[in-house]
Amino acid sequence: MSSFNHSDTVLPDVTTEHSTAQLPVIDSVGMQGIAIPLHVLGKRGERLASQAKVDVTVSLDHPNAKGIHMSRLYSLLQRYLSNQDLHKSALVSLMNALIESQDGLSNSAQLNLHFDLTVSRPALISRMSGYQSYPASLCVRRSPERYEAQLKLRVPYSSTCPCSASLSRKALSEVFVQQFEGKGLSVEEMGAWLASKQASIATAHAQRSFADITLDLSDNEIPDFIGIIDLIENALGTPLQTAVKREDEQAFAKRNAENLMFVEDSVRRLHEALSTYYQATYFRVKVEHQESLHAHDAIAELSGPVHR
Repeated sequence: MSSFNHSDTVLPDVTTEHSTAQLPVIDSVGMQGIAIPLHVLGKRGERLASQAKVDVTVSLDHPNAKGIHMSRLYSLLQRYLSNQDLHKSALVSLMNALIESQDGLSNSAQLNLHFDLTVSRPALISRMSGYQSYPASLCVRRSPERYEAQLKLRVPYSSTCPCSASLSRKALSEVFVQQFEGKGLSVEEMGAWLASKQASIATAHAQRSFADITLDLSDNEIPDFIGIIDLIENALGTPLQTAVKREDEQAFAKRNAENLMFVEDSVRRLHEALSTYYQATYFRVKVEHQESLHAHDAIAELSGPVHR
């Protein structure tokens, strides 16, 4: 009877084979879409996300190496991130460990954490509240020269077309003149007509819109996620709502009328808000208005350094 013991068997590892030819350097090689239970916290310690999808790569700089030790990357993610609170110290240690795990094959590493921030948002007027989801990514890179961190964040908002609003007002004024020219109307009568269905002559087109923000973080700390969201929503003035009552819906309609925006207006508002943001050195903004008038969307992009 055979007493063959699998634990004594040395299994082949072709990644340790070396080529006699000079192979090209690979900028990044690794894995993407790894599921990790991870606690992303706000400044007050509130939990904003409980899981992430992770991309992890290292460079392959050795000119004769066939490949990297990929399973080591996966094991290190589990050790440093699984069921842990997200902190800069853990990320720094992880990035160093990723490079060291390759036994001289790699000089740099990159980590992308993708998660949805779930944030409680109050209604505009009533005591209602609900949760809004904001897709975010924290991207970290470690090279021999530096450690860098970058935040990518998508914030939804509402935009109403200034041109459409102007045309709607013009249509209303023309009908008003046609119907009441030469008639002596009291203020009460005018108010009653304007509040009736007859005054719904035209409606400005509005649409769900998105601001995609990229920030190069200045101190490489975990950013103040809610602070950045608040800054963006306050700059635009028309954040999407969660639970609402009629008074909230009316207030939202007023907000849209007070903040009529082309994409050019939106991106300039965000430029003003982010150009002095304390946690960043550089910012990039792309806004997208998903048109209800057209089958295509309107976009604008702008970037610049942060001035302190």
